[in-house]
Amino acid sequence: ALATTPPALGAPPSFTPPPAVHPYPATPARPTTPPPGRLDVARAVDEVKKLLGEGRITQAVDILGATLPAAAAEHGEHSPVVRILRKQYAATLMDDGQYRRALPELRRLADDRTAEAGPADTQALQFRYDAAQCLEQLGEAGAALVEYRAVLPYYENAYGPITSDPGRALDIRHRIGQLLLAVGDHTAGRAQLQALLYDAERTYGPHHPLPVDLRRLLSHQRDVRGG
Repeated sequence: ALATTPPALGAPPSFTPPPAVHPYPATPARPTTPPPGRLDVARAVDEVKKLLGEGRITQAVDILGATLPAAAAEHGEHSPVVRILRKQYAATLMDDGQYRRALPELRRLADDRTAEAGPADTQALQFRYDAAQCLEQLGEAGAALVEYRAVLPYYENAYGPITSDPGRALDIRHRIGQLLLAVGDHTAGRAQLQALLYDAERTYGPHHPLPVDLRRLLSHQRDVRGG
């Protein structure tokens, strides 16, 4: 039998490999600029500062009012940037005489700050004082009285953190006295103002505008009401 001759080794038949297939799609490059329509808080704040510097308070209010909910959605209701915007918004509303719109913003700021730092915190008390001013300006004398009376002890506390300025306590007492007169409680109002006159003269001297105004007001009350 003839021996079978093995096939000669040579080059393999011609073969074209298939195109390479990537197991994962290429990751698209991240955009380097915010997508159109995304809130630019820093730009909005700069625009507000510019408008306020030009005295265009109402336009600044409009921008802040539009920026605040968008910032809250992006950063969270309790984020520092939203708190800063809310403070600016409330202050600008007050400057524009929009007390009814400022009031809920101030109450929210006061509640958040009180929960975070306690009721004696300086910022929390300032927000409550500003809220009382809004109530006073809106003609809600009874509600303003409640708010002023609630914050007054913190300003009168000799061992509290905010006793360096006696003027705030005297100012609140002045407002309380005038509001008592406004709601028709003339006896309590006059007693409040008389006690305040004594303390104001002791603090500032008799010729300071506050004692001068108190003497005029008390004299007018005596002329009108007698006594």
